[in-house]
Amino acid sequence: MSYLLHLRSFLSVYRHNSISRAALSLQLTQPAVSRHVKILEARLQTQLFTRLPRGLAPTPAAVELERQSGPHLDALEAIIGSGAGQRQALAGVVHVGATSGFSGLLLSGLNILPRYAIRLDLRAMPPPALVKALAERELDLAVTPARIPHKAVDYALLYEGRLQLVCAPAFRDRISKSAAPKGVPLIDLQGPVPPLTAFWREVFGCAPEQAAAIVPDYHMALEAAAAGGGLAVLPECLCRPLLSAGHLIALPLPKRAPLFALYLARGKGGASVERVDLCSQHLIDAACNW
Repeated sequence: MSYLLHLRSFLSVYRHNSISRAALSLQLTQPAVSRHVKILEARLQTQLFTRLPRGLAPTPAAVELERQSGPHLDALEAIIGSGAGQRQALAGVVHVGATSGFSGLLLSGLNILPRYAIRLDLRAMPPPALVKALAERELDLAVTPARIPHKAVDYALLYEGRLQLVCAPAFRDRISKSAAPKGVPLIDLQGPVPPLTAFWREVFGCAPEQAAAIVPDYHMALEAAAAGGGLAVLPECLCRPLLSAGHLIALPLPKRAPLFALYLARGKGGASVERVDLCSQHLIDAACNW
């Protein structure tokens, strides 16, 4: 039996973190793609994916299989021109907007677009400007933490997680485990509704001390905290890699931290463009691992 078709399905699932998206990309049914993966798992006698609440995660065996087989299968498809027509149909520019501080997440989630000959035009704007640009068709998609109602814009929940209070490990011995931190520099964000005060009141029931530093966005707050600048309130999706690496620590809190959400916004009424649909689906798949 030839396992090339099964490997092709495996690679698509691996690269999309989703059976449904892989099936759409391969123009196969979801049961067919699932069956191909199961046949491959039986042949190799190992599990290739674990199911997450949203999407799939590759096992170490899957990572190694992709490393060994991916370049060869890609080369074969390039030789026979597989997918050339699809790439030609998808070729073009997708204009995507993001609130400042989240561009890195989007870039990692959309790094597969060059395979489809899709070019990415990524712009950073505050939420009101994103909504205006979507309504005026200057943007195809936007990712924003603010769901600003507009008759010309649709929203879908892209990511939801908790806010974290984080700092560099050097502050570990200066943090109280049962009360609001005092005498430690605080980092806040610019804008009409800075997150520090709302977080402090909800979690600690009091107002915070005056911030020692006010920075433009969450990404800069992340860098400032990791550099030892003080305590910062950050979404889990941004600080998780540095927490895992030990460059930041998360403070224990007396009560559960507030939720943080990101929304995928798109203008209403426009014709469906396949490359925009593809870009949207890739962001949804990527957000499963944020």
